[in-house]
Amino acid sequence: MKKTFQIFILLSILVIGTVSCTKYLTTTPQDTLVTTQYYTTDAQVTAALAGVYSYLTVDGTFSRNLLLELEMGNDEGQFNNRNNVNNNPSLYDCQASTAIYSNCWTALYAGINAANLLIANIDSSKIKDNVRQVALGEALFLRGFYYFQLVTRYGDVPLITKPFVTVSNFNYPRTPSLLVYNQILSDMKTAQPLVKNITDWGTTGHVSQTAIAGIIARVYLKMAGHPLNLGLPMYDSASVWAESVISSGIHNLNPSYSQIFINESQNIYDINECMWEVEFYGNNTPTGTMPPGSRFPCQLALRYDSTDITNPVVVKGYGAYIPTGYLYDSIYMKYPEDTLRRNWNIPTYAYANTVPRTVVRAAASTWDRGCGKWNRDYEKVLPKSVDWSPTDFPVLRYADVLLMAAEAENEMGNTANALIYLAPVRARAAASPITVTDQTALRQIIHDERARELCFEGLRKFDLIRWGIFNQQIATCIVAINNSTSINKSRYLRAYDNITYRDTLLPIPSSELTVNRLMTQNSGW
Repeated sequence: MKKTFQIFILLSILVIGTVSCTKYLTTTPQDTLVTTQYYTTDAQVTAALAGVYSYLTVDGTFSRNLLLELEMGNDEGQFNNRNNVNNNPSLYDCQASTAIYSNCWTALYAGINAANLLIANIDSSKIKDNVRQVALGEALFLRGFYYFQLVTRYGDVPLITKPFVTVSNFNYPRTPSLLVYNQILSDMKTAQPLVKNITDWGTTGHVSQTAIAGIIARVYLKMAGHPLNLGLPMYDSASVWAESVISSGIHNLNPSYSQIFINESQNIYDINECMWEVEFYGNNTPTGTMPPGSRFPCQLALRYDSTDITNPVVVKGYGAYIPTGYLYDSIYMKYPEDTLRRNWNIPTYAYANTVPRTVVRAAASTWDRGCGKWNRDYEKVLPKSVDWSPTDFPVLRYADVLLMAAEAENEMGNTANALIYLAPVRARAAASPITVTDQTALRQIIHDERARELCFEGLRKFDLIRWGIFNQQIATCIVAINNSTSINKSRYLRAYDNITYRDTLLPIPSSELTVNRLMTQNSGW
């Protein structure tokens, strides 16, 4: 089903925009909100909920920073620092005053406040009960999801469940992470039966019952690992929630791995595999229109320096973030026949400014290749923009649910069950089946399989940290760079040499420390 667009309806009482569910998450965030709001129509509730979702689409979150600057610099992806810039979080050379840290923090708390405002006032609204319950469920889930992004990246954070007047002027102490996780789970579990099934929506922009179940499994996996290290009970809960998705029969793998990402570039829904996506569209033409689109595909796209700006089909990719040679050499090449995913995610070609447009990459240049996951050649919105893309981002795919189930089962010692969940992901990739039954060996296989399947989807750093092996993997990458034939060794080493143990958490932004007298800084920052 192809997405269609509608004209924005401006509701002055909310100072936000709204569109139909076909392109639902398309509003401009506001920095100041009142603490009471009366909803007298279904449209006003829909607009308020769109405002809660809208903070997923800004640079500080899934348009850019959570996927690039705050994610790269791991064993999967790196900043391609061609111009020798400074002060980029993916180079681990920043201080707490760096704007990207505060942009992310502020956007997440703004989303929480928008959710709090809706949750606090929806019961007094004069709207249909079914509309009220669904909106309440989505708002509760999103509040939990925003807190999940905060606590996994910043550690102990203020837990605020009531509306506040501004997003930048309050005094709240840090709440212990376990209490934040408990609130996350409470919000998500309360929300799960209230929201619709994805088949009721027919779209991927709204959270659904199975999407929430899958994210709850992700939360439990994090709680099982670093830094809480709650272990087996959390793995058991993760398995239960992942299995609830699998046994629902609603979702299946797309037979074609590449088609998943082509669909996202073309705004085509795939509710079988893509369980929840952050939706974008547009090319920011005319400048300043809402919403302008996503930014991550332009930064990840294969570099192309064409000056033919008159051609609406040709667009420059920055190639600012690229795969590591470790991903190619040490993860993909453990199974050389896994060519479908490897060659799609790490293309064997590069773009040239001559004819033919593509040139073959040297086989040995595994540290100097580009990312092909979202290929901008497939975009249909014209003219193509240098900085803005219509490409949607997959927050949760069914393949991830299968891999989470496999991991949880293996950690509980149920290797036979783990292999059952792992098998369809490997089969779709035309990769050889795994028959290992040793728990330790299978753990490493699952770790690698997540990178092969989910690379550049904003999960690798999260995974490495919760597994407690982030710094270990960085040390391994340093050795791999030094042993490589790349002519850009010093460029790639720069980020990895900067990493210390403090980097498993982001710093509390200086701007927050300035206005919040009860806030303290993370260790090492």
